[in-house]
Amino acid sequence: MKIGLFTDSHYCKSQLGGGRDSRASLEKIRVSMEAFKQEGVDICFCLGDLTDHGPTDTKETVEKCFIEAMELINSYGIPFYLVPGNHDYLMMKAEELVEKAGYRIPPYVVSTEELDFIVLDANYRSNMVRFDIAGVEWTDSNLPPQQIEFLKKALYDTSRKCVVLVHENLDPSVQEWHIIKNSEEVRGIIKQSGRVKLVLQGHYHLGANAVIDNIPYITLAAMCENKNNYFKILNI
Repeated sequence: MKIGLFTDSHYCKSQLGGGRDSRASLEKIRVSMEAFKQEGVDICFCLGDLTDHGPTDTKETVEKCFIEAMELINSYGIPFYLVPGNHDYLMMKAEELVEKAGYRIPPYVVSTEELDFIVLDANYRSNMVRFDIAGVEWTDSNLPPQQIEFLKKALYDTSRKCVVLVHENLDPSVQEWHIIKNSEEVRGIIKQSGRVKLVLQGHYHLGANAVIDNIPYITLAAMCENKNNYFKILNI
């Protein structure tokens, strides 16, 4: 099956620093969705940070950007899932995302005939309170105990191969402050299950590729950086 992927579009109306061309991201999303449609992609994911906010953005403008992006994506009729990133929680609570754009709160499993996609949310601080309630601290991401148990159950309750998706990084080779604090425990669960075919991540804008315990860990490069438009189609 074909999987369409992009991450870290950071779409907003403000000019952000650090080389991010976030105002151009809606057009980049449109181009990526056109490519997904032309290539016959079966399912697509944004691996987090769909939207952002800058110095001139209000809560209302952020909400408008989120809805605008989701409506554009959904107009292509390809099953789509947003893996939440830290920036997605900056100005909206998860319940608001559900109400305004039909967003689904992780953890959950998307099952197909060939694969199970396990979507996780590591946007929890060390006190295990989600960012939208505790406040966003992008260097303090953790997978809470209930999601650890969900992952174990999802891996052992299926006979299919699995793909694990999370915004922050399980790959220990990226810069340290991007890595989920309890990533070693999560990697151990993934290894022990013997069912994970692939791990997909965002967050680290440069992108990375690693093979850990014979499992590919792919970190997509950020869509928003400079004039580039990075997206990926995988044939699994």
